[in-house]
Parts: sequence; structure tokens; C-alpha cells
Amino acid sequence: MHGKKLRLGCKRRWVWTSTASLIFLVAGCGTQKIAASASHSTPAPQIIDITYWAGHDSGALHQAVVAEVTQFNHTHPYIHVTFKAIGASKHGLAAFESGQAPNVGMVSGYIVPQLAQSGAILKLGPYVNGPNGLSSVEIQRRYYPIVWKDMFEPNGTQYEMPLEKKSLLVIYYNESLFKEAGITHPPTTWAQVGADAARITHLGPDYHGIAWTPSLSQFFDMTIADGGRVFPTKTNRRSFVLNNAGAFNALTTLRSWVANGSMILTSGYQYQVDFGTGKVGMVIDASAGYTYDKRSVGHKFLMGAIAAPQGSSGHSSQYINGASLVLFNTGSNKQKDAAWTFMKWLSSPATNVYWNEQTNYLPLGPQAYTMMKSFYRAHPAQAASFIPPSQWWFKPRTANYEAAKTAMESPFYKALSGTLSITAALNQMDEVGTRYLSGQVRG
Repeated sequence: MHGKKLRLGCKRRWVWTSTASLIFLVAGCGTQKIAASASHSTPAPQIIDITYWAGHDSGALHQAVVAEVTQFNHTHPYIHVTFKAIGASKHGLAAFESGQAPNVGMVSGYIVPQLAQSGAILKLGPYVNGPNGLSSVEIQRRYYPIVWKDMFEPNGTQYEMPLEKKSLLVIYYNESLFKEAGITHPPTTWAQVGADAARITHLGPDYHGIAWTPSLSQFFDMTIADGGRVFPTKTNRRSFVLNNAGAFNALTTLRSWVANGSMILTSGYQYQVDFGTGKVGMVIDASAGYTYDKRSVGHKFLMGAIAAPQGSSGHSSQYINGASLVLFNTGSNKQKDAAWTFMKWLSSPATNVYWNEQTNYLPLGPQAYTMMKSFYRAHPAQAASFIPPSQWWFKPRTANYEAAKTAMESPFYKALSGTLSITAALNQMDEVGTRYLSGQVRG
């Protein structure tokens, strides 16, 4: 594509203009129209149509996807992407088997082995290493090592490209209630979180320090922050080993908050609704919950954010999760090449930054993080979602991990409610979770 460089002053980023009139949607800058004379000396190449399925069907996330696809179509005049808000994890395999699969899909990692085994998705090695691929230097700039490593199956085959990663543990708080309770500084440790929750609860019978829908992943973060282990080692993750002091302390802490009324347990996203009433001091949420929590709050009070608190070990832990991109085995070779171009663009630092600023997901690598530094300085509530990648961890690459967590929820909930001892709950969680994780039982 021939063109000229244009500098957009509001974000100080370089983009390329094509030989057609384009509309550029740039984060925080509105729209700019760039006109250039079209050449009629040669026939225009045929437009290649591809489809993209992603499950974001509402709110800020849906709006951001629509803006991204619009931006791509304007900057790539010979490729046209049609976006459909359909979950490719749930519907992709059936669509492939009926000959109606999208060209590109946003999927969760658990479904990738099944899609690969059925031949529904393509190996990405030939594309990554091809003429329109990525050099090793580009990969290092674009992605943190832990993010790039998570794109590969245990056998070393790559089917995924990074798209969106969110932190699973951020605490959003009501600044007005903090002041009313005499809390002058946001907590930075789990012990301080508990103490501040109690102070807010003591404001009156209608107040609660924390509203939380129980999450095993967040409990795992607390366990690690308290010096405990979830798996035997970082590389051996085919069993659970929660019967340790860190897990015992973390679960005991959570249970005590429920018992003394400092924390109310909710289901689904009810905690976001409760937070919006102004009677709850804190909610434990994921970074992607930011836009929904903020919408619930409206203009009733100022909402602050706390990064994943430190435990007794003196450090934090952050479970990172999120969907990736896959290339479905459908369409012509030209469509597959066009789909790869779209995937590479969606996964690029500039697009990642736009997505993060709209949705509060995380930078995928050092280049995107550098581009976001000024944004984080101006938006501390969103900056709280990011802690150093050295403290990140991803779930095991096994199809049974989610089934294992589901099986572990019963003893976990019983421990929180006080109907099962902490030790018995941890033992049961280890036993039933390991059955699935090791492959003895399949979900």
C-alpha cells in the first residue's frame, strides 16, 4: 500500500494513509478524515470479505470491537471484515461442521484443543514465520514472554494469537464511604483490606465493607500472596496442593470476613448492583469489570481502585485471563491470508492500547505498556489493574481445568459459610480438583 505518514498530535502516534479517503478512529482523539487522491491508472484489486466472531455483545466492550473493525476496514480498503457478536468458543465448532464458521474467532483457551482436533482451526506457525509474519524482535516488543508462551499448546503447537488479557483481582472502592469511616489511605495489604472493611461495616446495619461473588481464582491469588501454593511447581500443574499454610490463612481470612459481617457473598454480578447503592465499601472484581462497576456507580460517588493487595509474603499475585484469536480453517487461501492480516492488526500494540483504554484490559507487552504510561498516570483507577508481569500467572493448558474448578466450588463455598472446616475443605478441593486436572475424570 502506497501512502504518506501522518502524525496525529493528540496521541503522538504514526499511522499510514492509503490512496483512498479514510476515517481514522484513534483512542481519545475522536475522528479525523484524511483525503488523498485516488489513482485510476490500474484496476482496483478485488475486495476480500471475511467474518469475525467475538462474544462481546453489549456495553463498552461491544462498542470498542465495532470501532476496531471500522478502523481496520478504513485502513485496509481491499479487505472487508464483517463483525458478528457471536461467541466462537460456544458456537465455533458447530458452525465449522455445518460449513458456516467465521474466518477469525475470539475464543477461550479451553476450547482450543477440541477445535484443533476437529481440524476447525489452523496452526499459526506458517503465518507467524511467513513473509507477512513477525520477527523475533517484533514478538519481544509486542508481547510479554508469559503472554506469548500462553499461546502454545503443551505439544508446542501455536493456534492462538494474543488479543485481550485482564487481571482477575482489582478492588474498587467507594471514596465517600472511606472518608466517612475515617480511612485516610486505601489499603495495600489483605490485612488492611479486612480492617477497613470492618470499619465501614460499623457505620450502620445497612453497610457492608465488601461485596464479593466467590471466585476460586481470586482465592488462589490470595493463597500465593500469603506464601502458599496452588500447584506443586510452576511447571508441574497436574494436581492441586492447597493443603498448605498460605491457603489455610487465605481461606480463614475470607471465612472470618463473612462471619463478622464485613463481607456479603453475592452471586453473578449482583455485587456490582450492590456497590452502586452506596452502602458497600469495596468490591473484588476483575479489571474488565471496571466499566460495569463505574456504570453502576454513575455520579453517586467517586470510585477508586486498589491493585492486587500484598499478602504475608510481602508480594501480590495476579491471575491473568482472557480470550485469544484463532484462524478458522475455512474460505480460500486469499481469505485465510486476509484473516491473518486482520488477526495481526488486532493483536498489534496500537490496537491493544485502544482496546485497553476503552475496556480496562491490560497491555500485552512492553511496547503497549510504554504507550499507555501517560494514560495510566491520568487514570489511576485503571492503572491499578496492572502489576508487574513477574507476578502474573496463567491457568494450566488443559481442557479439564475449568471442570476441576467447578468441582472444587462446593467445598469452597461450604468453608466460606462455616459448614465445613477449613482443613477438610482444602483436602476435598485438592482431591476432587486433582481428579480432573490429572485426567482421571473428564469434564
